[in-house]
Amino acid sequence: MTAFLLVAMTILAQTAPSDDVFEPLDAPVAAPVASAETSAVSAPEKAQAKFPVGTVVYVNATSLGLRDAPKRDALLIHYIPQQAKVTVIEPGEGPVADKIGDKPGAWIRVEHGGHKGYAFDAFLIAAPPALEENLDWICAPGKKVGPITAKTTYTELVAVFGAANIGDATIPLGEGKTEAGTVIFPKDPDKRLFVQWAIPKEKLHSVIVEGTRWKTGSGIGIGTPLSEVVKANGGPFSFAGFGWDYAGYVINWKGGLLEADHKLGEDISLFLAAQTPYLPADLAALQGDKEYSTELPQAAKVNLRVKAMTIQLRE
Repeated sequence: MTAFLLVAMTILAQTAPSDDVFEPLDAPVAAPVASAETSAVSAPEKAQAKFPVGTVVYVNATSLGLRDAPKRDALLIHYIPQQAKVTVIEPGEGPVADKIGDKPGAWIRVEHGGHKGYAFDAFLIAAPPALEENLDWICAPGKKVGPITAKTTYTELVAVFGAANIGDATIPLGEGKTEAGTVIFPKDPDKRLFVQWAIPKEKLHSVIVEGTRWKTGSGIGIGTPLSEVVKANGGPFSFAGFGWDYAGYVINWKGGLLEADHKLGEDISLFLAAQTPYLPADLAALQGDKEYSTELPQAAKVNLRVKAMTIQLRE
């Protein structure tokens, strides 16, 4: 049994990760878009750093002034445009607490386009503001999951998805074994992904898809009904019976259209599960360590749907 299948089977057994299995890290909440240069300021004082040095953050204002000192009336060096990425650098005289309008925050030292200076952190966020629009949500088995490929590093994940959307995860491998992984969108079950590493945070191995937003080019994803998978394949396929370790595993496309770009066990792993309501006798007809065809009437009667999907990535 490959580690790839063991992980997919374990994920199938969970409708969602529980707190004692996957433990996403807390992340800062995005501030609303606003102008970054308005109203009076309060007397400055030292503040706690909101973002660690080296963090890539994003401008969440129409524009953001970069100044040569940690105060509002300091010399303006450069304007940073909306949604631009900046890097937090060594603190210098900051962080210095302040308030612009009704927004408390601190002046921190950042770099943008070769310019270094101080920016007000109430208008900086850890997640890209336009992330939703920039993602294509497409899974290409063996190749990519959205922007994620086999060459994507942890640092690149943070840069693409934002630190607020990345966390650590403990991924079960079966038989009581686990490994350290990464969760993307830990607080959003419709978008959630789990990343497995061949080399921790350096070389990526596969992506466990849990969110319903992600689909293959053929429209297959979590929750896709059996009828739509059969249609995408252009014909019936086979799957493993229920009530044992490989319950619902898709075994063979039977020469269908999906064989070309949905290579089972190599580029993609899919599991089916029954969805109520159905008659117990119909599910009983699909039990055990046997191979069943989707042509069987009971397959339709128990409302089979895609329950788990793992995309393995190759260079």
